[in-house]
Amino acid sequence: MELNEKLLSLVADIYDAALDDSRWSSTLRCIVDMAGGQSGGLVRIGAAGEAVIAHAVGVEPAYVQSYIETYEPFDPSRSVLHAPVGEIQTIRDWVDVDEFRTTMFYNEWTRPQGLEDAANILLDKSAEGISRLSIMKAGGPVDRRMYQVISHLTPHLQRAMIVRQKLQQQNALETISVRTLDALRTAVVLLDAEAHITHANAGARDILEEAEILRSVRGRLVTSDPNADRVLRQALASTVVGDWAMTSASISLHLTARDGSHCVAHLLPLTAGRRQSFAASYGACAVLFVSKAAFDTSLAPDLIRKLFKLTPTELRVLLSIVEIGGVPDVARSMGTAESTIKTHLARIFAKTGTKRQADLVRLMAAFTPPIKI
Repeated sequence: MELNEKLLSLVADIYDAALDDSRWSSTLRCIVDMAGGQSGGLVRIGAAGEAVIAHAVGVEPAYVQSYIETYEPFDPSRSVLHAPVGEIQTIRDWVDVDEFRTTMFYNEWTRPQGLEDAANILLDKSAEGISRLSIMKAGGPVDRRMYQVISHLTPHLQRAMIVRQKLQQQNALETISVRTLDALRTAVVLLDAEAHITHANAGARDILEEAEILRSVRGRLVTSDPNADRVLRQALASTVVGDWAMTSASISLHLTARDGSHCVAHLLPLTAGRRQSFAASYGACAVLFVSKAAFDTSLAPDLIRKLFKLTPTELRVLLSIVEIGGVPDVARSMGTAESTIKTHLARIFAKTGTKRQADLVRLMAAFTPPIKI
């Protein structure tokens, strides 16, 4: 294989390593071999001083350890940290050869390994950290071939470091996003146009596991209510042709489980504005927010009573409707006639501006703190 073909193949390996850290050692070995070196090191230091990438090839572990513990401060190639980014520097750029051979670093660390020179490149230097490549040569100084190979590879190594840095930042943002979603009391399900679940937060996973209101069938979201399921799928499908994206409006769904419990769901498209970048991270076109018809009874009742000017009995009926269900069940639980419950319910409708029990469920869901405490 000609040199140019080998270089092209190695360039591809460099970008592969940017996506997969486990490939750096073998890629570095190839770089050292192609450049005619004996050993090499690649280090990426983060902003806090931590080694993000630290690979060495062709160096015995004992020498790596002694370099870290003892000899690193005496290595003249450390001066590359103050050199222009992307410029190849050798030992001879910083110290006279004869003087170098009198140093402790040369006599105790370099010469025992048969090394004579090294090509050093500062790949990048920013507030996010630094990246440095060193290729050490035996039997003489860095020669023209080594310069040629390294010069060809340096721009790609620099871009690979940038790619890796951006991926790390993206991964960090995604980790924060996942933690934030899991902190929400509301269930959050991210969906593609065919209702496949691309992400579900902790609350949603609980609901899916119960399979009373929502369930996953071969990775697709299915609701317990056929009508709601139809509306959901039509809305998702419309994102493909852009109809729903034109309005960017949410769709509300009232979901009832087989056991009679209620949930309120809101489907929001992710096809416009800043939502698109969030959607791209998860391969989603819409997000479904699902809240159970339950709330923090230590916080909400007094606020609800004051806001809607409910009597104590009306408040009790309202809470029972949400927590227990229909009028017959509430009447039995309160030990009173159904007609009495209906009378109280009519007054509650009037005071809250609602017309149906399902509206009360939605109303109560609004008083649920969104963050788990």
